[in-house]
Amino acid sequence: MVKKFFEPTLLVEGESFQEFIWKPQQLELECENVEFTNNVELQLDCIRWGLEINCVGIVSTVLDLICVRCLEHFDFALENKIEFAVRLAAGAPLSVKLWESDIVNIDTGSGKIDISPRIRDAVILGIPQHPLCKQDCKGLCPVCGANLNFIDCGHNVSQVNESDPRWEKLRDLLRNKQ
Repeated sequence: MVKKFFEPTLLVEGESFQEFIWKPQQLELECENVEFTNNVELQLDCIRWGLEINCVGIVSTVLDLICVRCLEHFDFALENKIEFAVRLAAGAPLSVKLWESDIVNIDTGSGKIDISPRIRDAVILGIPQHPLCKQDCKGLCPVCGANLNFIDCGHNVSQVNESDPRWEKLRDLLRNKQ
């Protein structure tokens, strides 16, 4: 069952565990060069004390990304922490120290909270700006474009850079500095 709304009024005093699942379309997740191949899941631990509920969870999904060095597709397991507190009554004091934006007041009419914007933010913030298929990715040969992770094309990259006239001004600056 796909749950979208968090219903904190149904939680009993003490600890509880909640699971949520969203399809990427429900969270309006669309990013350039990112394909959302799995559902977005939230494992949420909640502790209720009177009029306060502290929630800490992990947002996770799998993305299909493109490596910035070798341009190959690879799967990226995204996991990002999320933390917020719920006030069951407006103005109720909280025992946790959080940013004001991480404190949620419950809608007294429905008793529900739409946490999907927080989940969307956690996913977007968890996407790497410069995705690498692996830390030691060798990238592409600047001469022939071969993926250096799979083959050694035999081109000497340092010789290529030395013969490229676009680097001449930089080489002059380096020679003058020495």
